[in-house]
Amino acid sequence: MKIYIFEKGFNYSQDGPGNRLIYHLSGCNMFCPWCSNPEGMTKSGIEYETDEIIREIRSSVPMFFDGGGVTFTGGECTLQSKAICEIIDALPEIDFCIESNADTFDFLSVAQKCNTVIVDFKSPDMDKLLSVTGGNIITIENNIRQIEKSKYIHIRIPLIHNFNDDELSLDRFIDFFTSLNGNFDVELLPYHEYGKEKWLNLVKEYTVKDGFVKKETIKKFVNKFNENSIKVIKT
Repeated sequence: MKIYIFEKGFNYSQDGPGNRLIYHLSGCNMFCPWCSNPEGMTKSGIEYETDEIIREIRSSVPMFFDGGGVTFTGGECTLQSKAICEIIDALPEIDFCIESNADTFDFLSVAQKCNTVIVDFKSPDMDKLLSVTGGNIITIENNIRQIEKSKYIHIRIPLIHNFNDDELSLDRFIDFFTSLNGNFDVELLPYHEYGKEKWLNLVKEYTVKDGFVKKETIKKFVNKFNENSIKVIKT
């Protein structure tokens, strides 16, 4: 089976526990204007056979120290769910992780096979999420609810000014998180422009003009989450 990857390499503790081999899979069903990997939005990248990746993972086992393993990210990795599942099923001894927007119908089939699940929850506002990113809040929330029943999940909020850092968004985040079983933690990722140069190199317009979030806003989110017994972590 074929799998499309636009970048791969090792990273320590940023994409799951320990030292991990990270595969950035091509293609995404969202179009977030602040994306750090805009080159992964389309199904370009290098074509591999899954057997090649399985062999590469096996040969990399000595590098998986401190509880490390393999992380599939993107783009949106679960768009290539069949290829990922084939790789995971062939390597039951490996610690697998996915980073996902949880906005695909195949999310659960992949997430259930992983040791670690990392999910972006970009906005609790249905209309804003759809218009700015193309995301479907119903699919995302349903997937998070389902996987949180059986897996501890790490939820990341990319905090963007004029998108999701207002009081109403904060209240809606809290409403959703407090409706869950508590089998999760939350990480706030304040806006940055690490991907801006990539957009320009791809001759794409970078449309975010005022995305930086004030320190007091971040502090307010952390305090409100703590007040509502929502576990916030820093990395």
